[in-house]
Amino acid sequence: MKQARLYDQPEQFAEMMKRHLAESLQIDVRLTEGEPLLLEMDDKIGKSQVSLHDTYRTYMAGGDLNAAVDYLNDIVRSSRIACEKKDEVAILDPDYIYPALRDEAYAEATRKQAGGLSAERLPGLREMYIEIKDELTKVITAGMLELNPDLREDELRKIAYRNLRRAGWQEPRMRLPTLLDTCRLEVYMHDTHPAECQFLDPELNKRLGRNPYLVAFTNRKTVMVLRADEEMETLRQAQRLAEESGFRTMAKRSVALMPSPVSDRIYWVRDGKAGLLPPRK
Repeated sequence: MKQARLYDQPEQFAEMMKRHLAESLQIDVRLTEGEPLLLEMDDKIGKSQVSLHDTYRTYMAGGDLNAAVDYLNDIVRSSRIACEKKDEVAILDPDYIYPALRDEAYAEATRKQAGGLSAERLPGLREMYIEIKDELTKVITAGMLELNPDLREDELRKIAYRNLRRAGWQEPRMRLPTLLDTCRLEVYMHDTHPAECQFLDPELNKRLGRNPYLVAFTNRKTVMVLRADEEMETLRQAQRLAEESGFRTMAKRSVALMPSPVSDRIYWVRDGKAGLLPPRK
């Protein structure tokens, strides 16, 4: 049963989040004019913006404030760590940089707002580069590279994938049945570092063998894979399995209900190369 929602309008939800952030961090937090789900903060290390769009969408889909509260707590924790390590925030450690997939709209907004760096990777998704160290996650921007002259933009992908390979292949946390007896769902959930790009790296994805499979990068810490015991060599075969197994529905549900959604697009992987799988007409 869905829970009754307390905040049906974006302005109401944003006001609640703004109030809690301001009280927890003792800083000035404002709603952006004309864009209430984009908060502006003035903290001890400078001005920053916080997007509530995905959190609000998740809240509206389920009515549960828990995800919003968790997101809020993450912001508070990250802000406090950043303030404590103010002099270290701009310093990047190459050993902790990883590739991560984000929706192209998010990547473009990050580029405009903060100079976030990204590269084309898949239709609808771009590859960004993040540093995860000491409980702090940083999206790497052009400004950060200026403060770290030993790092060059054209080296980021090489460095990020070196670290990803060093971490090794991440196994699925769950294997679940589907609506088709010939198909199985594998759910990869990663906590220590973003591992979604392991499916795009030839050295790592060979662990899945050469048989075609479907993959959806639904949430920042979740990747869903559909594998089949029947052929998936043609577009029609792949589309039929995506629909009749319930995989496409599960991907949409994960994006709608789980925290930090990325995309409900489904990609068809053959010979280690991924391409967008359009819905069956």
